[in-house]
Amino acid sequence: MKLDSISLCSFRCYDSLDISFNEGINAILGGNGSGKSSLAEAIYYLSLGRSWRSDDDSALIAYGEEGARIEACFSEGALRRNLVFEISKQRKRVFLNEKPLRRLSELASLLNIMLFVPTDVTMFKGPPSVRRSFLDTSLVKQSKEYLSFLSEYGRLLKERNILLKSESVNLPLLDVLTQRMIEAEKGIVRYRTLYIKEANEAIRETTTKLFGENRVLQLDYSPFVKGDGEFLDLARAAHEKAKENDLFRKTTTIGVHREDFAMLLDGKDVSVYGSQGENRLAAIILKLVPYRLIKEKNKKPVAVLDDILSELDSVHEERLLALLQEQGQCFLTATKKNIIGASCIDVLNHKATRRN
Repeated sequence: MKLDSISLCSFRCYDSLDISFNEGINAILGGNGSGKSSLAEAIYYLSLGRSWRSDDDSALIAYGEEGARIEACFSEGALRRNLVFEISKQRKRVFLNEKPLRRLSELASLLNIMLFVPTDVTMFKGPPSVRRSFLDTSLVKQSKEYLSFLSEYGRLLKERNILLKSESVNLPLLDVLTQRMIEAEKGIVRYRTLYIKEANEAIRETTTKLFGENRVLQLDYSPFVKGDGEFLDLARAAHEKAKENDLFRKTTTIGVHREDFAMLLDGKDVSVYGSQGENRLAAIILKLVPYRLIKEKNKKPVAVLDDILSELDSVHEERLLALLQEQGQCFLTATKKNIIGASCIDVLNHKATRRN
């Protein structure tokens, strides 16, 4: 997968921009406040129709303007596509090859973009919701069936929690909702278990290249039911055991919406025993997993890596850049003048120019 070009109009600090990109590493270079992260933000926006910097789309519109526009051309082998976002303060419209896109969820399968931002350093130290979000986003981009399971579970969970908050809980209805949730949970746990297994294989391939030493990095997934036996039976028993607590707390206290995973470095939780540098390298390795999992070159994701080189020493920076060269197309922001082996884009005073 390759992003060929992007055009911006009244997006953040860019009045107008039209720029093309190369395969491999595209380094977006400039000082603080120059607009390099805004360009990276626009690229990432193409994948999910939302920003990592703001939940409010109106914040993307340049000051004093009524709307913003993003247009991109991207390719998957010989297949070429055109994607347009028209963002106003009231609504957002998306067009694929000049035809309206009905659902934003379709974007993830059209243009797969993975993201690394500085706050990802705390991924393993932060709340479980951060790690679940990463896991769910990764799986949604790979499987429409997983999205279906996740959407169904979310809808049923909301209904169940509303019922639990009612003055008089309809227990037969509660049991029906619980059973339907369990059926969705079976699919979610199956996909998560397989992803973690495949991810660990990919992590092993990457760890030595980035750490440069004999270290063992491994994900440890904690599904909400454990033990031998049929998942449906185990899940029913777990939910039945938790029912009294659910009724008391007026919320669903167990389920896939509370699951978590940890990253182990040499058998120890990196969030507890790892240094800041080790947590950073572990987060980078996890974010690069999709490259290894997707074997077909034309379907490999595009990477957006915001300020990924900061706080890396020269040795680990060199190893990371060598690793990125092996992957597909990626965009990284930095304040440096040059990035070895990269196509450089200079950003100055909210204008971006390709150098090579």
